[in-house]
Amino acid sequence: MLSGLKRLWLHSEFNESAELLAKKLDDHRQFSGNVFLFGAFLGASLWIWDYVTDPAGAEETVLYRLVFFILLPVPLIIRKLNRPYLLAAVAFILIALTLADYVLILTHLKQGMLYGIGGFMFYMLLPPIAFAAFPLTANVLSILLIAAIPHLLALAGFADGFEHANYAVLIWPGAAIAIIIQYFYAKDYHRRYRLEKALERLSYTDTLSGLYNRRFFMDTFREAVKEAGESSQPLAVMIADIDRFKAINDRYGHPAGDEVIRTLSLLLHRELRAADTVARIGGEEFGVLLPGTGAKEASAIAERLRTAAESLQVAQMKAADAVTISIGIAVFEENDTAETLFKKADSALYRAKRSGRNRISVTVAD
Repeated sequence: MLSGLKRLWLHSEFNESAELLAKKLDDHRQFSGNVFLFGAFLGASLWIWDYVTDPAGAEETVLYRLVFFILLPVPLIIRKLNRPYLLAAVAFILIALTLADYVLILTHLKQGMLYGIGGFMFYMLLPPIAFAAFPLTANVLSILLIAAIPHLLALAGFADGFEHANYAVLIWPGAAIAIIIQYFYAKDYHRRYRLEKALERLSYTDTLSGLYNRRFFMDTFREAVKEAGESSQPLAVMIADIDRFKAINDRYGHPAGDEVIRTLSLLLHRELRAADTVARIGGEEFGVLLPGTGAKEASAIAERLRTAAESLQVAQMKAADAVTISIGIAVFEENDTAETLFKKADSALYRAKRSGRNRISVTVAD
């Protein structure tokens, strides 16, 4: 059974990638912050319970109850920081301080350890909810440590009248339930996260080629042009078009045409750099963004792609019928927009087609 639980735990933890944890934090910032606010005011307002339980002892617990307001900065910290584990550590320390404070409150009330033991259940309920923004590891460890703190304080002599057995019978099953709830919540969140990522990929992926689609390309293009304008770094854009693609479809059929697109897409993906962005932006047309690239380097890259395309082998086509591409290139100039730069590359492509195909044309500055 223990080995099975270990495998279950390890499987869930491997799934909590840095990207997932960042998303989880962003999704729950406001919620977790509100829970900490609620906990601060709840802990302070429960002085009323102190008074009902022991009016005389309640006079000594007023200042202790104000200690719960140390939770007030937590929402601000959660909004400002982007490090889930560090945030969880800070939150745990502050919660642990309020728990130690609550143990001291009970020592000042008549039979406080007897009547106040139910209050420990709040620490099995609120912290796991408040930790929704944090990693599952942090949630589970916080529950275990929070459950153990009263035992440790009693053993250290700070909790007179604390009954270990009664506390353990009530609180540790609650801690186990809280951990189970946290595990299944984390598992469900991960399932929804994967679904969202899959839908996101579908929204910007061309299904035939496996490359980005036109919408993603143009969004990325606009951002790249903006960055080039702000940083004065070079930027080149290429538009590549398969020559006589209609003739390929007419002679070999559309399945062969689809295979040409897939084969060329693999070539582009393989030959281009990691920083480059390549997309299928039309039927047989491909767009390529080359950040940090001037006209000379872009021309060299285009020539490498053009030459590689000539050597492509497509199973449905005769070896003598080479696949060729024409490429138009434009380089960012001051005051260019994505639309004007794209138009320049498109005009360069048109010149390459008009001058015989299977060649490169570069738009140069006037």
